[in-house]
Amino acid sequence: MKKKNVCILVLLAALFAACSDSDIVIDPTELPPSETQQILVLCEGIWNHNNSTLAFYDLKSKATDLDYFTTVNENGLGDTANDMIKYGSKIYIVVNESGTIEVIDAATGKSVKQIEMKTAEGSSRQPRYAAAYGGKVYVTSYDDTVTRIDTVSLTIDGSVAVGRDPEGICISTKNRKIYVANSGGLDFPDYDKTVSVIDLNSFEEIEQIEVGLNPYQVFADSQGDVYVSVRGNYADIAPSFKKISPLYEVSAIPNLTVSEFTIVNDKAYILYNEWGKESEVKVFDCKTEEVVTENFVTDGTSILNGYKITADAYSGDVYVTTSDYTTSGNVLCFDNKGTHKFTLQGVGIGPNKIILLN
Repeated sequence: MKKKNVCILVLLAALFAACSDSDIVIDPTELPPSETQQILVLCEGIWNHNNSTLAFYDLKSKATDLDYFTTVNENGLGDTANDMIKYGSKIYIVVNESGTIEVIDAATGKSVKQIEMKTAEGSSRQPRYAAAYGGKVYVTSYDDTVTRIDTVSLTIDGSVAVGRDPEGICISTKNRKIYVANSGGLDFPDYDKTVSVIDLNSFEEIEQIEVGLNPYQVFADSQGDVYVSVRGNYADIAPSFKKISPLYEVSAIPNLTVSEFTIVNDKAYILYNEWGKESEVKVFDCKTEEVVTENFVTDGTSILNGYKITADAYSGDVYVTTSDYTTSGNVLCFDNKGTHKFTLQGVGIGPNKIILLN
């Protein structure tokens, strides 16, 4: 009996040792920091100039490093960094033109591994956006696939075909489904119109839902609804904002024009930008399906050429980046009342994703 118990303890010890990497987290989502102390800002750079950067800023000490990745790793990030997500102890940076997923340690910024996203011929698969769940990271690529990466071995362990030129990706933990916006952007003007639905367990596409011309971003709320920004054709077909129910029913959200959005705590923070004009920020309640804040910025602060938007789940702070695509953009931070807190000037070209850290 004692021998049996010892064996069980040995097996359990081995199991915990094998799973000690903190990427094994409590799903459905990685908990955001209770108090944001540092932020990372990913800047895509200029396409084909190999000048993507990662900026670091400490909110308390005000310490700043505009080329943090290079400082830590003594080499560049690559060409056109498109997205990054934090999952467990690591951050996964999607570098589109280079065709890589750069995995760095969240605490130190040190590169852990570079995962190649290349075709058999050696060209980039053009990875775009990422989402994570259940010890896996899922990445869309313009080769019409979603790739699955195991976060312990940091190797690709699966791929599934979806629609044309997929962009945004999200995971509805309530439905246990992956949703992928198929843009068809490389086939301009013959855009795609669908969102692919992938079953998490089988990792197979089970549905394609028609939502409108040129789907771009997708985010899920806690009720299992998935919201989609649809870009249209930039001419006679206007952009729109759609909702997909858990039963795959599609409905339009009226009177909302969306350039970029994110969903935090069942609130959609919506950025609308027209080139050369001041940008607008609205807040939409996903539970009541109503706009609860028409003008989030309350102190008259001007946002010119708003680019991307991020919201802090605990404090309610909202971060808006700006970009003219050729010179260094800024990051503006507002508190939950819409009052300007600070601006980070000139963080990099095309600041497109912010990660909040303890």
